[in-house]
Amino acid sequence: MPQARILCAKCGAASSEARPDCAHCGGRNVRVCAACGFQNSVAKNFCDRCGRPSGFTPAVPPVASAAPDPRAPPMTLLATAVPPARAAVPPPPPDGAPRPRGLDARRRAGRALVALAAVAAGAALLKSRQEARRPEAAVPRLAAQYLDALRAGDYGRAYGFFSDAAKAACGEEEFRASRGATPWSWSKPSVAHQEPGAVLIAYDLQTQDAPVRRDHLLFVLEKGRWVRPYNWTLMRKVEAAFDRNDPESGRAAAEEAAAINPRDPMAWGYLCETSYYRKAYGEAERRCRRALSLARVYPSNLTPKSLYHLRAILADAQKNALGRPDLALEQFAAMLDFPDASSEDQCQILLARAEAYLQLRRRNEAAADLARANALCARPTDRADLARMGRTLDR
Repeated sequence: MPQARILCAKCGAASSEARPDCAHCGGRNVRVCAACGFQNSVAKNFCDRCGRPSGFTPAVPPVASAAPDPRAPPMTLLATAVPPARAAVPPPPPDGAPRPRGLDARRRAGRALVALAAVAAGAALLKSRQEARRPEAAVPRLAAQYLDALRAGDYGRAYGFFSDAAKAACGEEEFRASRGATPWSWSKPSVAHQEPGAVLIAYDLQTQDAPVRRDHLLFVLEKGRWVRPYNWTLMRKVEAAFDRNDPESGRAAAEEAAAINPRDPMAWGYLCETSYYRKAYGEAERRCRRALSLARVYPSNLTPKSLYHLRAILADAQKNALGRPDLALEQFAAMLDFPDASSEDQCQILLARAEAYLQLRRRNEAAADLARANALCARPTDRADLARMGRTLDR
């Protein structure tokens, strides 16, 4: 293996021993690496640049006649005795020789940190996108865009949020014509209810000269998009049909409204009523139950009195038409809990429930309801029903 040489950095003279000063000119001796030409301190055992062992071969003692001419210019070390340093990375050390690990280790550690940072950044971005797509995050943003479009009168943009069925039932011009001109604003949106495929948004609605009230928007998932199942123009047609005593037109519009938004309790309430008046009592029972169930979750324009009316239809259908007085008891109890039920209303409910108890042969409970009704019923027809059921109990 080539050995390092000890040469004078000033005159270039070779030295046969590792002494710090040149014996010829007094200049500084250096240990020149045979592999890369780097000038190391004489005391170095390994090259500072490439890490190779820096042992040296003793130089042949110079002949006296070969002493350098002091008048000659000094020799340059690199030009005469040392091979020029290469710009390229030095070759790897021979087998068994120590390797310069510090720089490589730092580079590897740096690359590992960069890779870890990239992985962490990618994971954070993926998580952020996943969070943004979650319904509880995505739908409030869409609701804000929809409300801003409505408030600004940009009805074309708002119409773009409609479901396909909603657009088929209501054209953009019809939707535009249905909007009022009263200024309004909105604030404080929040998720009021969430279930697979549906998110209900609540927000504060402030109209001119009116107190703030809590209003709601429903969004449903359709073909991978959250859209509005808008059916309000149809609901207006239902109400208009009932006002002009045209129940068939009202029923058709209500069925279309319920198909667009199956979670609308008001649409199912109208269907309950039309089924009852057509004497389709089984259908009326199913539709009334659905309307009442939805009304517990989804706000609508069904007033407490409207809900009372639906329960009355359901109880009558169950007790008198379907022969299930046991099911009607639940509706009677709920009707008695209505805070605005008048004395006459309570009288009617108690008489009907007492009759259901008699049908079920629950005489004690029937007697208790008749006793309460006796203090409330004032109309002659109600007093006659009270007396009739009292005679039944006496038998």
